[in-house]
Amino acid sequence: MEGVAPPLALLLCVKRALEKGQPTKVGVMNYLKRHQGDFPSLVGRWLALLQQGKVTHGLINQSLSPHRQVLLQLLERGMRGEAIYNVIVSLEEEMLEACEDDIRTKLARLPFLLLIPLLLFQFPAFLLLLFGPLLQNFFHSLGGG
Repeated sequence: MEGVAPPLALLLCVKRALEKGQPTKVGVMNYLKRHQGDFPSLVGRWLALLQQGKVTHGLINQSLSPHRQVLLQLLERGMRGEAIYNVIVSLEEEMLEACEDDIRTKLARLPFLLLIPLLLFQFPAFLLLLFGPLLQNFFHSLGGG
C-alpha cells in the first residue's frame, strides 16, 4: 500500500481485520508492523496510552487532520468493544473522496509549477536566439563596418 495516505492505510488494515473476524486491536497492530513514519508513531503512542488506561484526547487533538482525529476516536470506540464496521465503511468512502480532492488540487497546481523551469531555462535561451543576431548586427554597425 505504498503511496496511500497513512490514515487510509490504517483504516484499511482495521477494516480487513474486522472482515476476518479479528478485533480492532489486531488491525492496528498489523498497521504498526507494516508502516513507518510520523503517523504510525503517533498511532503507537495513542495505542500505548489507551492500553495504559490514560486519556488520549490530548494526543488525538495533536493530530492536524480532522480525518485522523475522527479515525482515532472511532478506533478508540472499537477498542472498547463497540461495533464500528459500518462507520468504518462510510469513513473509508469519505477519506477516499478527500484523497481524490487532494490529488485534484495538486494536479491543478502542476501546470504552474512546470512553468518555473520554462521561465528559468528555456525563456532566456529563446531570448538569446531572438536578440543574438540583432545585437550582432547592432555591434557590427557601431564598429563602422
